[in-house]
Amino acid sequence: MVDSSLIETLSKFQPAELERFHKFVQSPYFNDGSYARDVTALWDYLRPFAPAFSTPGPQVEGAYVFIYPAKNFVKGKVEVLMSKLHQLAKQFAAQHTDIGFTMPEPLRLAAFFIDRNLPNRAEPLLEKLRTEQSKRSVHDAAYWVEYACTEWQTHQLDTLRHNNHAHESLNETIRALHHGYLLMALDLLNNLFFSSRKSNIDDSFAELVAEGIPAAIAITDLGEEPVLRLLTKGFEFVRRPEQHGQASIEQVLDDLERHADQLPRDVSRTLFTYLRNHCTWRYNHGETAYAPILMTLFKSGLESGLLFEDGKQIQASTLLNLVQTGLVCREFDWVKQALERCRDQIVGVPNPVEFFHYNLANYHYHLGAYDTALDLLRDSSDNLFSGLMARKLELKIYYETDSPLLDSKMDNFKLFIFRQGKKNLTENVFQMNNTFIDLLRRMTASDMVANRSKAEKLRKQLEEMPLVAERKWLLEMLGR
Repeated sequence: MVDSSLIETLSKFQPAELERFHKFVQSPYFNDGSYARDVTALWDYLRPFAPAFSTPGPQVEGAYVFIYPAKNFVKGKVEVLMSKLHQLAKQFAAQHTDIGFTMPEPLRLAAFFIDRNLPNRAEPLLEKLRTEQSKRSVHDAAYWVEYACTEWQTHQLDTLRHNNHAHESLNETIRALHHGYLLMALDLLNNLFFSSRKSNIDDSFAELVAEGIPAAIAITDLGEEPVLRLLTKGFEFVRRPEQHGQASIEQVLDDLERHADQLPRDVSRTLFTYLRNHCTWRYNHGETAYAPILMTLFKSGLESGLLFEDGKQIQASTLLNLVQTGLVCREFDWVKQALERCRDQIVGVPNPVEFFHYNLANYHYHLGAYDTALDLLRDSSDNLFSGLMARKLELKIYYETDSPLLDSKMDNFKLFIFRQGKKNLTENVFQMNNTFIDLLRRMTASDMVANRSKAEKLRKQLEEMPLVAERKWLLEMLGR
């Protein structure tokens, strides 16, 4: 039973949702028909187990005894009830999940009165809504959509009364829709273009939309709208990172601090993500001065909770960059504390435990504990996200320890990236890793050993290469 779709769905309900679902199941409006009593009894049996459903959890036989005491077991009967209860659970979830913009009740009521030709009943509702909206400090997409709908209903009201000023509210409706569209478009475009750095995505249509964004922004007053202004700045960071340096980062950070009470938390998190990844992009292109700035951003984000989704979960890519930055900046104690804090909160990878072990192995590698690091890497899979990194870390350890396994490991790595590069790696990621292995091969060539001039020549070539994985490590090894 614990492996069923029903238990999987129920385990995702929050405690408050489970309480509402209990009333939902008991209601004859939703739970009716010949199976209603038995379905209710099944829920009563399952309810004490939810939402954890800890091992050993509910059993089919136990459910049967609970529902049909003193009756002989009939195979398949409980499964029928489970299917019907699952239908109720899905119906409840669909009715209680909001994926769009929910309009407030007064606005919906005003629309009803306007539709039924009762303008005097609608007018005070709309006036109160507009007064409340004028006091809101956070102007996000939801605000502008609600504002646009309020102005549209005001236009409908004025039209119903043959008011000559009806066009004024119509103009406000258009302005609000423009602002709302821009906020949603910027958010979606930024996410898409940021993702396209890591995976192959057809973003040709998005590119066409993005070309029109500057003109759309030009007719807005960014000075009065910090949310829109900062998302626009994020758009510029994502689209043209080469045009924005440390001064731009400081400007955005200052803006974030000054307007903290006017920014939704998800927008603040998004902008912090853009800044961190902009610093990472700069660092990966050889600008090592961005490492301390990135370290400051990670410390601030960890302390404020902006690195976490819903204050609980951290994306694997975020944790990876956090660890790598801390190790580059030699903040070893801080990295160990951050890993311990995040170890049970990692999302975004198929195997969070394996991913955690990779990061812990990287930490031990930087402390010189090679055997411990290799033990943690021993069970690494061919998963693209963690497998690529684990293989590079192994190569670094085998190189530094003069291991006879290095040659075969380099061959395996080369094969791995070419196999993945055909369909899973972006051009930049493929080039960075391919260049890394090519340079490592040249460093291990027999004519390179103790040859200062060749090492210096290779070092200069490395510094001129824009995309190289493990650049800092390669330079360090050439220096030796």
